[in-house]
Amino acid sequence: MRNVWKIGLMTLAAVLLVSPLLGAQTLGEPPLLEDLVAEGELPPMEDRLPADVLVVDTPHEIGQYGGTLNTATLSLLGWGDHVAGFNFMGAMVKPAPGADGVVPSVAKELEYDEDMTVFTFHLREGMRWSDGEPYTTEDVLFWYEDVLFNEELTPTIPAHLRDEGEVAELEVIDDYTFKLSFVSPQPFFPEILAFQGWWFVVPSHYVKQFHVDYADPDELQEMMDEHGFDAWYDLYDYKNEQIAQVPLHPDRPSLTAYHLAEITSDRLVLERNPYFWKVDSEGNQLPYIDRIIGNLVSDLEVAQGQILSGEIDFATRNVDIRNYPMYRQYEEEGGYRTLLWDQALGSEVIYQFNLTHEDPVMREIFQDKRFRQAMSLAMDRDEINDVVYYGQGLPRQFTVLPTSSYFQDEFGSAYADYDPERAGELLDEMGLDEMDSAGFRLRPDGDRLTFTIEYTSRPYPVLPNIELVTEFWRDVGIDARFQEVSGELQTQRATGNMMDATIWGGDAVTDLMFPHNNHFLMPTLPSWGNTIWPLWSDWVATDGEDGEEPPEDIKHLIDLRARVLREPDADERHAIITEILEIQAENLWAIGTVGLSPRPIIANKNLGNVPEENLWAWDTYTGCHVHLETMFFQE
Repeated sequence: MRNVWKIGLMTLAAVLLVSPLLGAQTLGEPPLLEDLVAEGELPPMEDRLPADVLVVDTPHEIGQYGGTLNTATLSLLGWGDHVAGFNFMGAMVKPAPGADGVVPSVAKELEYDEDMTVFTFHLREGMRWSDGEPYTTEDVLFWYEDVLFNEELTPTIPAHLRDEGEVAELEVIDDYTFKLSFVSPQPFFPEILAFQGWWFVVPSHYVKQFHVDYADPDELQEMMDEHGFDAWYDLYDYKNEQIAQVPLHPDRPSLTAYHLAEITSDRLVLERNPYFWKVDSEGNQLPYIDRIIGNLVSDLEVAQGQILSGEIDFATRNVDIRNYPMYRQYEEEGGYRTLLWDQALGSEVIYQFNLTHEDPVMREIFQDKRFRQAMSLAMDRDEINDVVYYGQGLPRQFTVLPTSSYFQDEFGSAYADYDPERAGELLDEMGLDEMDSAGFRLRPDGDRLTFTIEYTSRPYPVLPNIELVTEFWRDVGIDARFQEVSGELQTQRATGNMMDATIWGGDAVTDLMFPHNNHFLMPTLPSWGNTIWPLWSDWVATDGEDGEEPPEDIKHLIDLRARVLREPDADERHAIITEILEIQAENLWAIGTVGLSPRPIIANKNLGNVPEENLWAWDTYTGCHVHLETMFFQE
């Protein structure tokens, strides 16, 4: 067996010895909890922490306890600043700061054998849920036997736990050690764990009361009636609801830095978890800040106003690079400072045409790679960069980041020059050379070639990008329109094969995430952010039972992904991934605009330990990789 990590691992006894400011007998007790400890309602610090605490190096200094952090969110139950970053831990492991690997989280250590078929997890001895109950392999076993293999709770076993038709085998070694064994090599399993590993984290002592195999039948029926559910598994799912690993019911325990204290129609209040298992280098239990409030706002304009007036203490979402000069202008008045973090986006906005369109004429047009190449060549990316990003981004095609081990210059420059003349020639070659009286191209059936880009609000400047791009496309005779839709409608229409085209952020472009999870370059699972191949994704996701069988070139992509996910040899994996990127560079399944653009970050001027530099993106869950729980309010 080979050790993956031991960095950051330290026993509780060791923390006591290396805490000169705190003495050798006590750890730093958050003042908010002191009265509860004194009254005997809460154990003292040394009894609440696991033996194997995770010691975190603070970015700048040891913090101070207390305070409430105010954030703004467009959805209390969405991925807002109130939950993402502060709480999402990636469960067993989490993204490394450079998004090039994984580091410990809930698991203190992970081992795997040479061919990467057997993974051994070592949990933190003495770790507790937020209600004080132990977290052990008993919870993992419950998840495996009573959730994963319960068809009513898990109708389909997730692909990352299936191998050659067999489900990964669980072996519990002791209270804090278990193994997962696969039939074939799983070289990206640690990376997958960083994004989908929270399935292990189930508080069995809590959810058993809603599980038909454990609950008292009369009590279970009473709870179902109370909440209006006809099926026990609907009640179970409801009581187990989470967003970014934060439970949406105050009584549902968690392992995150904060747990839900209150939720109303206009705000969500999170309060420190007294059993959180991280400390700073001097033994003070994290987090430093006592509470986080997600304040519901009606739209982005209201959020901007709250930022400028100083009502918001921290914002990484609901910010707009176009407002950067204004953010800087009002810093003193609003009592905040503005940072610029890097974004791990191959392109901040990518355009996608529906290759499985229900209209056979549109399908034929969209499937012709010359059309996608023409649409790319018709974009003036320099103008987009200047107008939208103040020249701070990089005009480029959608592909992996330059820091990726798979990157090649030609991937970023493929059909990314502004060449409307060549774009017109490609469209003419396709037979789209006839124009109507308004100067727009006609389809082969004589109708005007027109389509609508449907999009939902995103945490970056979408609308000005679309306005510019559709103008560029009209210049080459394409009647492109756009329409904003709700998130619910985006999900319904994108996954239902009802869209002509959509846009999204070009994420999953780091070595941490791209090889196994970039659904923009390979059909994987239906997604609300992807309208490239909905029917082919359905076919892949259901093993051919639903959707539509793809053509051979798409099957080749699917095969490449299947091969790379099981290839134990690193050089061979690199060759396969390079081929996938070469195919994207020629076919432009997703068309990029401007990437590597900076992201404004708003932080209260009294907020300490805010990273001056950081990588912001879905690949890193927008902050969980840098321990934002070390932020604190300076006196």
